[in-house]
Amino acid sequence: MTFHADPADPVFAGHYPGFPIMPGLFVLDHVLATLPGHRVVGLDRAKFLRPVFPGDTVTVEADLTPEEDHVRCAAKVSTGAGAVAEFKLRLVAS
Repeated sequence: MTFHADPADPVFAGHYPGFPIMPGLFVLDHVLATLPGHRVVGLDRAKFLRPVFPGDTVTVEADLTPEEDHVRCAAKVSTGAGAVAEFKLRLVAS
């Protein structure tokens, strides 16, 4: 999944004035949007490597591995500048 970090998105207005970047929670929210039919039951790792700036094109890649009672998700988020974030999640069907 790829999305455009719209410079007009209100999230940039308050985070941070004079140096707008996308908050990590919103980066994670875009990862979750790539996983319809799943609900997060655990966040095992969140590593933020560089900021997402207004106007960036952001790519989310998610690999799912079924386990006994849940699904493991390893997600990588990147822009043209390189890796932005990595997440390891535990999911169940919703």
